[in-house]
Amino acid sequence: MATTTTTLQNPNYLQPTGFKIIINRKRFGNLEFFANGVSHPSVSLSPAMTAFRRSDTYQPGDKLVFGELSINAIMDESMYVYNEIYDWMSGLVQENQKPQHLRAGLEDTSMYDISVIILNSSNIKVRTIQYKNAFPTDIGTIEFASSTTSVESISFPITFRYDSFEFS
Repeated sequence: MATTTTTLQNPNYLQPTGFKIIINRKRFGNLEFFANGVSHPSVSLSPAMTAFRRSDTYQPGDKLVFGELSINAIMDESMYVYNEIYDWMSGLVQENQKPQHLRAGLEDTSMYDISVIILNSSNIKVRTIQYKNAFPTDIGTIEFASSTTSVESISFPITFRYDSFEFS
């Protein structure tokens, strides 16, 4: 396996607000623009333990463990984003309650790729992180409060599980 050494050529730092999200544009068009945060998940390599005399030794494992993807979605006035994710989750439950022979041969509409497009300081796409076969596992709390003095928009977290991710 060849290793490559990359020298830092670009002195500009990655901007924390330079991103956009796309989840299957045909089905989830509202989510492309209504998000104010993405927490790129952790990745860990589980070590394999080998017992050796009086102490254990460890070797690199054979499996990567991916953390959960969390997206902080901005609530639109009609609550379309929330409703789309809720419908997706409800559909997953309904599909899983059908007998296996009724699900066979049908197109799988339960998991989609999520793309987080990273933008540079000029809002030009630099990289894309694509999370493969993602599905929602949690829609977080929505806080409605009349005592709030700020004019920030209401947002809520959405948590996803996925198989893997890749950079392009």
